[in-house]
Amino acid sequence: MLKKLLKIEEIEKIFNIKIKDENIWLEALIHKSWLFYHHRSDLPNNEKLEFLGDAILQMFVSLYLYKNFKELDEGKLSLLRSNLINRHRLGDIALKLKLDKIINISPILDKKGKLTVLGDSLEAVIGALYLDQGPEITQKFIQEHILQNIEEIIKKGEIKDPKTYFQEIIQKKYGFLPEYKILDISGPAHQRRFKVGIFLKDIKLTEGEGTSKQEAEFEAALKAIKKLEENNFEEF
Repeated sequence: MLKKLLKIEEIEKIFNIKIKDENIWLEALIHKSWLFYHHRSDLPNNEKLEFLGDAILQMFVSLYLYKNFKELDEGKLSLLRSNLINRHRLGDIALKLKLDKIINISPILDKKGKLTVLGDSLEAVIGALYLDQGPEITQKFIQEHILQNIEEIIKKGEIKDPKTYFQEIIQKKYGFLPEYKILDISGPAHQRRFKVGIFLKDIKLTEGEGTSKQEAEFEAALKAIKKLEENNFEEF
């Protein structure tokens, strides 16, 4: 049974490695939806490795962006990182790597649910790769598959502004758009300061300030994206 769940040859081929610790990879490749579907409680799921992989992914991506995009400020670097490691993109990368052939998930998930689970599980796999193979091989994998063609992505304008990006996340997740409300306008006519809040169903998420309404909205959206990142793109 365990050999069926742990497809060693496929893993070694995808990652071009020789597995050292099979137990780590077994844990990485079992999603809780599979355990629930099969009524199994005797095996681990990959949530803890997902937690680890998320931190490792953010660290290596942040380090790469810091070293290679010195002209960007903290806000733009944060936005770029969020675009690169959002659940949808990670799910697409997992499909390209054919991880859906080796990760054990519930067979009744719909397309959207499967993509989300694959994105989560890619982080678990990164955690396993780090523990089993070390930081150098993990960093190489991230650069080759997560950071591939990043300059081209930026040139094509595929990195969205924070307001657009956040609205797309909320639309996909909840089926409605966030609302931006002006909370305060201060200062003389030639030096206006705007304070804007983002609301979901009358619940205020974050605030942003700026010399224009758009600037304040962008700052509020960036803060909201950071909140989502901290919560692994699950809930606020």
